[in-house]
Amino acid sequence: MPLKKLLLKSGVNRENTRYTSEGGWYECDKIRFRQGTPEKIGGWQRISATVFQGVARSLWNWVTLGSQNLIGVGTNLKFYIENGGAYNDITPLRATVTLTNPFETTSGSPIVVVTDANGGYTDGDFVTYSGASAVGGLTLNGEYQITITTTTNEYTIDAGAAASASATGGGTVTTKYQINVGSAFAVPLTGWSASSWGSGTWGVGGTSTESIRLWSQSNFGEDLIFGPRGGPIYYWDATSGLTSRAVELSTVGGASNVPTSQRILEISDINRFVFAFGANEFGSATVTQC
Repeated sequence: MPLKKLLLKSGVNRENTRYTSEGGWYECDKIRFRQGTPEKIGGWQRISATVFQGVARSLWNWVTLGSQNLIGVGTNLKFYIENGGAYNDITPLRATVTLTNPFETTSGSPIVVVTDANGGYTDGDFVTYSGASAVGGLTLNGEYQITITTTTNEYTIDAGAAASASATGGGTVTTKYQINVGSAFAVPLTGWSASSWGSGTWGVGGTSTESIRLWSQSNFGEDLIFGPRGGPIYYWDATSGLTSRAVELSTVGGASNVPTSQRILEISDINRFVFAFGANEFGSATVTQC
């Protein structure tokens, strides 16, 4: 049989079936057509030189009524909204407390011991101080990452500069804790209570895996609703601006039947019902939007 040149029509036609599209292209991925023939698109291009903290496990893209093109970025440490190459930190707050003279410095060391009897913080969490006065030559206003110590009601932070003296102080400090961080990777666990109840042999430690931080997110109109697996549901209002933090959905006016924990979130397109799968209670949350 003599060779026959195949001439395929340029472009991708999805309006017909594969059979009726004979002689043409039905589907493609990462290609373009140049002078009638397909050509692969060049490699990925970095959108920004800016970096975010943590390992990203969730991305969601949407456009606001003001034509802002946004991407929700959920990592194991924080939650961001990307716009124009900038990553805006909207990580919700877990608690806000007022501490009196909580800082203890050591001369020549950047490590500062912070005393807070309220607890609730975990290793790697982020905290923001404001209103602090100088102590040991350091003024600790701004965001820091926590390192847990073995001492009850204390943790340490790295001030980024060495203290000039050993001292205790800081005055009256407004302290804002972000929600607890999650695991970047699955970590094997062993010992008592590591496996499910009743499994294995009595007296022999079981094994299991610590879950990584996974997020569900979807836009509610121009706003964003999101939550970590096994955690609460949070709401970010686009009209508040990119510098505003998200808040728990249960605190938003018009929200009802909001579960305190969930595993997967979905939002219906037309009626905008928020469905929380694997929730501790209820099956869906409703939010009223003008």
